[in-house]
Amino acid sequence: MWIMSQIKTLRGGRLTTLRERYWIACLLSMLPLPLAWLFRIFGSDKSQTGQHAYGGVYAELFRPYRYARLKILEIGVLSGASMLGWRAYFPSGTIIGCDIEDKSAFAMGRIRLHIVDQSSSADLARLRAAEGAFEIIVDDGSHVNAHQIFTFFEMFGSLKSGGLYIIEDVQTSYWPVGFGGAEVQDPAFAATCMGTFLELARYINHAEFFRQDNMNAAYLRIAQDITEIQFRHNLIIIRKGDNRQPSNFKDYVIEKFDWHPA
Repeated sequence: MWIMSQIKTLRGGRLTTLRERYWIACLLSMLPLPLAWLFRIFGSDKSQTGQHAYGGVYAELFRPYRYARLKILEIGVLSGASMLGWRAYFPSGTIIGCDIEDKSAFAMGRIRLHIVDQSSSADLARLRAAEGAFEIIVDDGSHVNAHQIFTFFEMFGSLKSGGLYIIEDVQTSYWPVGFGGAEVQDPAFAATCMGTFLELARYINHAEFFRQDNMNAAYLRIAQDITEIQFRHNLIIIRKGDNRQPSNFKDYVIEKFDWHPA
């Protein structure tokens, strides 16, 4: 009865204490509830009408991880609502949040918080040293394009093989005001977060490149550990894994057609 009354309180927009909300998340974690519903219950904008519809996408992606003893990092905490959603969805998971502001009030039980400026290499290095590797990293931070790109290249090394790195709210790539984005017809779009990952997607098939001169060396290196890049509505999803398989060009072309490069 208590849990139902508290859920009604949450859904009605009435306040509960942080500790009560945390224990509601713990109790809900015992039930196989949809992630989108959990986000709505706790008031996260990740799954709200008129805002975002990430809950369904995440349920699809995270289903194999749900009962694992994993560690998930979210960059950007805001009200702490998504921290509680993650805690309710991953009953054995450890939830790590970081924010440029002090959000330590949300730290309890399986939720840990750090003060981190995602544009600071030193701050991100301290976070890596404190927490080690993650199965899932979600960037819901400043949404500034330069920060999204910088944080990915700083943090991807701390993602475990098979893990997922997700950048949220990449609509800012298309906004020419406020976040370092550009209109899609503008050549400057190539330097946005979306433009960067569209270019990086070309490097996934790096083994098929005839030549690697005049290529981006950083992209060539990191592409060896990326098996998939997905583009969903306002999301970029990167899966880490070994991508060093050789080309079969020799078998299919050189020997069959007796072709030799000039």
